[in-house]
Amino acid sequence: MEDIKEVLSIFTRLEGVNAVCLVGRDGFLVDSIVKKGMDAEMIGAIASGGFGSSESMGKQLDKGNLTMTMLEFKEGPVMLAPVGDDTFLVVAADEGANLALIRLAIRRHKNKLAMATAGL
Repeated sequence: MEDIKEVLSIFTRLEGVNAVCLVGRDGFLVDSIVKKGMDAEMIGAIASGGFGSSESMGKQLDKGNLTMTMLEFKEGPVMLAPVGDDTFLVVAADEGANLALIRLAIRRHKNKLAMATAGL
C-alpha cells in the first residue's frame, strides 16, 4: 500500500495544484503537501466547517451522501471530498487548473487514502 504522502504527491504534480491536505472530520490535519507560505493547519481547520455544511445541505435536500464539493474563488477553486469515514481531502488550485484532472485524481485515489487512514 502506498503511504499517504506518496498519494498526496500525485495531486501536487497536477498543474496548478498548490495545496493538498488530508483532514480529519474534527478539523485536525492528518497530512499535507502545501506551497511555501500556506498554513496547512489553518486550511484543515477552516475547511472542516465548509465540509460539514456541504454534507448537511445534501442530506437536508435529499441528495444523498456527499461525493465532492467545490468552492470557486477569484484566484482558483478549492475542492473537498470525503475519504473514508473519518477524513476528507482538500485540494486547492490556481485559476485555470484542469478541474477534470483533479476530479479524476480524487476518484482514483480516495480509496487508497481511506485504507491508509482507517483506524486513525
